[in-house]
Amino acid sequence: MRKRLMIVDDEQAARLKLRQLLSHLPQWQIVAELNSGEALLQKLNETDVEVVLLDINMTGINGIDVLLQLNQQGFTGEVIFVTAYSSHAVAAFDAAATDYILKPINASRLQLALERAEQKLRAKQLSLEPQELVSHVGQRVRTVKVDAIDAVVTRNGVQEAWCGDQAYPLNTTLRDLENELPDHFLRVHRAAIVNRYRLAEAERWLNGRLLLRFVQSKLEVLTSRNGARQLKKHLKM
Repeated sequence: MRKRLMIVDDEQAARLKLRQLLSHLPQWQIVAELNSGEALLQKLNETDVEVVLLDINMTGINGIDVLLQLNQQGFTGEVIFVTAYSSHAVAAFDAAATDYILKPINASRLQLALERAEQKLRAKQLSLEPQELVSHVGQRVRTVKVDAIDAVVTRNGVQEAWCGDQAYPLNTTLRDLENELPDHFLRVHRAAIVNRYRLAEAERWLNGRLLLRFVQSKLEVLTSRNGARQLKKHLKM
């Protein structure tokens, strides 16, 4: 999944340069190019992003003050400063900036900064991901370890987490699970999410779909065509 990013700089040439460099990094999606800190604070009320590339010396609110306001508002993304001035570096890192890049910027330095941002985002996500799910069967409650789940499938309107040949009903939706589970759980069908780390084989099926089998289970999951494309991309098939 592409990560969402905003560029904030009051110089059009600087925004153009960043856009050109980012065109070679397809895992990043530019969702907005803005010319002020005020515009960023307003835009973040409407759009979620993982990373902001932020200038410091801008008309109106400077970049350091923008970051301080983002911290107060509970912004969970990462901010990378891109500036022509080295004198603000201490203040930037004191405000928990992810990185500090000096102009003129080059592709390798930008990529390094974005990789650092990805690492920090991943660490945050891991701290939020559930390690266990809860299954209710009548009056009984069981916990299901996420790493032991082969797939979650919908059968007769009920979501079931399959671990080996045992199915555990879950009181949640696939949409919620898709957002909560780690990245190696992939939505391969409107009625199925699979753990790609537990896959044993993927057999080519009709109309571009895949029939999936798992390491320690007799469960089989048939993907949709779009689900097959997404899985092939992750597995580099």
